[in-house]
Amino acid sequence: MKIDDQHSGPYRTPLAGPPMGVFGKLLTIAAGIVVLVVAFMFSIVALGVILVVGVLIFAYLKWKTRNLPRDLRDLHERMQEQAARQGGNRTPPAGGRVIEGEVISDAEYRSSTQSGSTDGNSNGGPRGPAGHSPG
Repeated sequence: MKIDDQHSGPYRTPLAGPPMGVFGKLLTIAAGIVVLVVAFMFSIVALGVILVVGVLIFAYLKWKTRNLPRDLRDLHERMQEQAARQGGNRTPPAGGRVIEGEVISDAEYRSSTQSGSTDGNSNGGPRGPAGHSPG
């Protein structure tokens, strides 16, 4: 009988080794356990390294942006002060009307509504400077 005839059969693959005894099976189980323990230890170390790097990156970003809220608050206050100096109090003059952000005095409004048809503007809408229709 040939050696190939011993390993051939319906349940054997060409690469399968000879049947193992009890010692071979115990050795295979021990090797599998060692591989699993090493893989678990590697994953724990990798997770620890990733966690430490993440904490360091977070601490670095927190340190670099520690003054950002104060700077934004100061910038907001400076912008409010600048707006107040430039006339940030945008209330219309007494007796005026606000139409689409433009301030029109009562006299100018009455003259534009009374003479609206004579200027060719029949809708009586607001006028720009010097009584001309905007646009």
